[in-house]
Amino acid sequence: MEELALLTSLAVFTLLAAACSIIFNKIKLPPLIGYIVAGIIVANVWTITEDSEQVVSILSDIGLVMLMFCIGLEINLRKIRKQGIFAMGVVIIQLPLMMIGGIVAGMLLGYAMVQCICLGAIISGSSTAVVLAVLKSQKELDSDHKETLVLVLIMEDIGQVIILSMITPIMASNDPSVDIDSLIVMIVSIIVFMVISITIGLKLIPRAINWVSDNVSDEILTVFSVGLAFGMALLSIYIGLSMAIGAFLMGMMIAGSRKSREINHRIEPMRDLFMAIFFISIGMEITVSSLIENIDTIIILYLIFVTLIISSVFIAYWFGNEPCRTGFLSAVSLATMGEFAFIIASEALGFGAVDSSFYTSVVGAALMSMVILPFLSKYSPRIWDKSVEKCPRPIYAACCRFNDARERTYSRVYATSKKSRKAMYRSMTHSYINILAIAAVEIAFYFLIPVCVDWLTENFGGTSDLWSIMMLMINFVVLTMPVYHLVNNVKFLDEMIIGGARRIAKREGNLTEPGAIYQRFLEINTYIMVLVIVAIIVILCPNSASLWHHLVVLGLSVMVLVAFYFKRLLDDRRKPAPTEPRPTEESDDDLGDDL
Repeated sequence: MEELALLTSLAVFTLLAAACSIIFNKIKLPPLIGYIVAGIIVANVWTITEDSEQVVSILSDIGLVMLMFCIGLEINLRKIRKQGIFAMGVVIIQLPLMMIGGIVAGMLLGYAMVQCICLGAIISGSSTAVVLAVLKSQKELDSDHKETLVLVLIMEDIGQVIILSMITPIMASNDPSVDIDSLIVMIVSIIVFMVISITIGLKLIPRAINWVSDNVSDEILTVFSVGLAFGMALLSIYIGLSMAIGAFLMGMMIAGSRKSREINHRIEPMRDLFMAIFFISIGMEITVSSLIENIDTIIILYLIFVTLIISSVFIAYWFGNEPCRTGFLSAVSLATMGEFAFIIASEALGFGAVDSSFYTSVVGAALMSMVILPFLSKYSPRIWDKSVEKCPRPIYAACCRFNDARERTYSRVYATSKKSRKAMYRSMTHSYINILAIAAVEIAFYFLIPVCVDWLTENFGGTSDLWSIMMLMINFVVLTMPVYHLVNNVKFLDEMIIGGARRIAKREGNLTEPGAIYQRFLEINTYIMVLVIVAIIVILCPNSASLWHHLVVLGLSVMVLVAFYFKRLLDDRRKPAPTEPRPTEESDDDLGDDL
């Protein structure tokens, strides 16, 4: 590479990026948009030589490592453990809903399954930089809710790193040269790498950083920390992960040291420079003509993202027993695609999992979300108030009744003992984990069924129809365990609600029993409910099996249910008639109180 080409590229890229950022800063938009626009201008106006492409590639990789390293440095796990319970709950609900919504939306748009998964990952989070800039001008939310949103953004970053590590093998499998055996080895290597990094690195790295900070100058400490970031990024590449994941993990490890803030402050200038080059490289993959050609897709993806992010965050706040207005304003404040959208899109393009048209549409939708968010957040209170005012009265009354039912449910839960509430929250967590496990099983079988059917037919003979039915039955059996635990957890929550209702009724002198729907739910046989739910999931979830394969599985499920039902009838007839219990001094309310 000639020195002239290097200096020319650096001069053009940095000066153009600065000029574009100044222009966007004047209209109250983040500099990140200016960097991407600068890249689009470079790609469409300036003739890019091979040397220039090499400069951009090297510097953008450095920028990606520095960006992810600094994001990791800002994550304080101790603070999250103490203050981030609600934020963690929001993200646990939001990210899976965004992923599932993105996958479903991609399928409706006609994308391949790998592209659908990439779309779900891309739209799953928000931009930390843009949201923080918008929150400064948000007058409706108080400081506590703003701090909660900051914690939500931090938890989103952690969640998206996990998502990126999970979909990396899926994106790599899009390459025809990657076989099943190497893919399995890659997945196992990634799991081992993540476990070792989190368990061992979080204990050793902070101690090493503290020792260096106590014995050498701050300058050497900064060099040592940056060296660790690039070393971890290199190691993650050897494992088969993105360099971004390794840099993020190292930043998160160093965040536990005493000098993490000083390290972050010292490397900020270097991060800003190379980060600008990274986003310039994002824009250089886009042409003006491709933006115009895909403008309809860009608008559709933006509308999908805004709808999903607002609805998922609103649902999470609603389940967190927050006021509906606060939930809506908080959800709107997060309605912009994050830095991870560009990172995941760039990785997917590099693996060949998506084409240039998909990439252009995603980047265009992300830019649109960043431009629109300040105006959307500014008018969000007015949008909510007008929506409530113009909402048809029957719908508004139904929403109020639904909201009142939520408050009654929480009041019944709060009426129980502290130990019972902890058990309830634990059961709710387990229920959600079981739901995620069910979704993961179905996604896995979506990919496994065609591969396993071909392999079984080739090695053991038989027809593909036979093995397809067998795979559906295996899917049925595997789903039984998480669905069984889910039903038991939901029944436990139902018992908690009934117990709280009886406690409140006793305190208020009201002898009415809780709603009959709660009682009827407990009376349904658990095994029958599990079989029905599993059959519905297997039949409705998309996979490569044909309609008649599903009908065979449905018929077998009905036969099992009928056999189970008649067995239960026979068992009931064989049981001796129950004797009348002797009356005791303990009342029904006391029994409910003990529940």
